[in-house]
Amino acid sequence: MDKLDLLLDTFKGINSDYPLFSLWKHFPNIDRDPQQLAKNHVDFYNKYDFDLMKISPHGRFPVVDYGCTVGADYDPITGSTRCEDCCIKSIQDWQSLEPLNVSEGELGKQIETVKLIHKKLEFLPKMMTVFSPLMVASKMDPNLVTNIREHPDIIIDSMFILLKDIIEYAEASKDAGAEGIFLASQHFRKTDLSFEEVQRFEINFLDKFLSRINKKVDFTVIHVHGEDIKFKEAADKLQVDALNWHDRLTWPSLAEAAKMFPKGLLAGIDETKSLVNGKPEEIQNNILDAFQQSMNFDNRIIIAPGCVIPITVPEKNIEIISKTIKKARRG
Repeated sequence: MDKLDLLLDTFKGINSDYPLFSLWKHFPNIDRDPQQLAKNHVDFYNKYDFDLMKISPHGRFPVVDYGCTVGADYDPITGSTRCEDCCIKSIQDWQSLEPLNVSEGELGKQIETVKLIHKKLEFLPKMMTVFSPLMVASKMDPNLVTNIREHPDIIIDSMFILLKDIIEYAEASKDAGAEGIFLASQHFRKTDLSFEEVQRFEINFLDKFLSRINKKVDFTVIHVHGEDIKFKEAADKLQVDALNWHDRLTWPSLAEAAKMFPKGLLAGIDETKSLVNGKPEEIQNNILDAFQQSMNFDNRIIIAPGCVIPITVPEKNIEIISKTIKKARRG
């Protein structure tokens, strides 16, 4: 069966073949160059032969074109980047925010990355990473919570500009070869915002994004980041084909999630503990457990990490995942 068809069947719970799996990570230092980033994604796939690719730009890619300065350093665990200088320093900066041309600048580089990967891996389902409007705003403005409470109408107006740019970027990613969208949210967990504020500034904009993008792409996945998450709220409120979360770190378990959400579930790999420091048998047991749970729920579970796997993970441990899954498939 075509890999995309098999993936879509998995989301619907009608995959009668075998459980799928996927891995993704950052590629620090080289992830500012689209050709190098594309090459590393293609090489990563060719080495481990997974069923779905999440394309991972550097962690501040959405804010560069608005004026943020991203440092050369990166997180030594995740490989993500940080802003040296944020573009929003006062509420007046929000008022002067201008829409972007997503085919140019940093976003244009990411579109080019998708094109280059698609040329090499046209047959492989690929999802481009997109951050929620509120997540983008939080990386631009270190005083976002205060500004939301003191100037909510100004922030709402600015969020519509971010939303428009993010929609255009997602549509351009699809046109470049990404069949799906991996939509990341950091606000379905305990934050400085109340859930009423999350509803207004996050969920409402996620709904608007998905109502547009679901008509354009083949599938959407929401990444619910962090611990102590509001999984059920995400499952109930967001019209997506699959959810991804840190099931080995936080509630719910795979079995609990499968009862709350009837579509695809990307989870199962303990990317922060056993994958980094575990013995081979620990990693194997982790994967076999996820494999078995997938079989119990109509192969709806795509065995995957809760977030990017750490860049400190030894290659031999990643190889254990691939070999364990392929052996389990053969029975």
